[in-house]
Amino acid sequence: MASSDLTQPRRRRTVNMIGFVGLIALAIVATVLLLATKDEPVPTEPVERVWNVETQVVVRQDHQPRLRVFGELAAGRSSEMRALVQGEVAAVGDYFRNGAVVSKGMVLIEIDRFEYEAAISELRASIAETRARLVEAEANRDSEKVSLTQDREMTQLLQRDLDRTTELHGRGNISDKSLDQAKIELTRQKQTLARREAALKSNDARVIQQRAALDRLAVELERAQRDLVRTRLVAPFDGFLSEVNAQLGQRVSVNDRIARLVGAGQLEARGHLSDAQYGRLLADGGLEGRPAKVVWTVGDRKLAYDATVARITAEIRPETGGVTFYALLAADGLDLPIRPGAFVSIELPDRRFPDTVRLPGIALHDENHVFVIGPDDRLQRRDVSALARAENDVVVSGDLADGDRVVLTRFNEIGVGVLVREPLPANAEPAAAPKEVAGR
Repeated sequence: MASSDLTQPRRRRTVNMIGFVGLIALAIVATVLLLATKDEPVPTEPVERVWNVETQVVVRQDHQPRLRVFGELAAGRSSEMRALVQGEVAAVGDYFRNGAVVSKGMVLIEIDRFEYEAAISELRASIAETRARLVEAEANRDSEKVSLTQDREMTQLLQRDLDRTTELHGRGNISDKSLDQAKIELTRQKQTLARREAALKSNDARVIQQRAALDRLAVELERAQRDLVRTRLVAPFDGFLSEVNAQLGQRVSVNDRIARLVGAGQLEARGHLSDAQYGRLLADGGLEGRPAKVVWTVGDRKLAYDATVARITAEIRPETGGVTFYALLAADGLDLPIRPGAFVSIELPDRRFPDTVRLPGIALHDENHVFVIGPDDRLQRRDVSALARAENDVVVSGDLADGDRVVLTRFNEIGVGVLVREPLPANAEPAAAPKEVAGR
């Protein structure tokens, strides 16, 4: 019973081993049969790639591209509107608010006029009083002049009388008392004459003083009248209001800021040119006076305005190079929707380049050469020089002839001798996968 139990597991292991060996042998036989019956590979010839490309036919002619730079719109002038006199704001214009359009001469605010009108009335009264004093002083002076003339005549008479008396006294015809009396009368008259001359000088000084006071009061009256006019703050030119800072009933002092007025009649577009761009324009007659076009993009609309380059900056900043210029818009700013601070593009006519070729910028490689299709549909290199860029195009000169087909398509394998094909099929992409040329 025990011996039978031991032999059964051994028999099963032996059967399993035989089955495993059989499977391995069957797999080996199947592998040998597959290897023996497989097809032999047929070698193929190498395939040359043919690239689909776009081209542009060369036409040599004169070109004058347009420079396009970006900048911003600036006001030709602006003014800080400040109170010229102090007082309470008595009235403000209905248009006195941020963003309002105002014309030259419009009243922005009006300050209470009472104190300034009262000051004018007081000055006019003072002037009338001073003028009366002047008339009185002039009358007294004229009277003193008449009296002085009489006193001088009297002095001369008394002097002649003393001379006669002295002569008669010397002859013994007149007593000493008569001589002394003549001398006393002459002395008294001379004293009277001196007092009269002093009084005349005093009256002259009084007249001068009253005239000076009258002149001073006239200046004060003119200043008061000017202050009265200044109670009305008016716009000095056409423009747009911003930073409004005054309200009805508010008390303002001299030089208090009321608003900022940005001029609308001389809008300018400020742009920047590189050294190369400025050098080309300088060689073509300069920058000032050159016509320009200012374009403001608003959503899907483009608003264009004619302009003229008015001036360039006096200094060139070394960190940026080039020059900054200002193009003056020809249109009146009050009628335009554009405002200072708008981001704009500025187009300028570039220098004229005779007998050159204009190509898309993508055709230029390493800034010094392009590829053209040769007679055998293989690429050839042509050396060129880039003269100017205009948006996505480049103006070049060099080894290009009319009728040459310049390759516009870029791909990694582009180079001399590469086989290409044109035109590019509508359903294919540039630099598409190569088409195989079958051969056995």
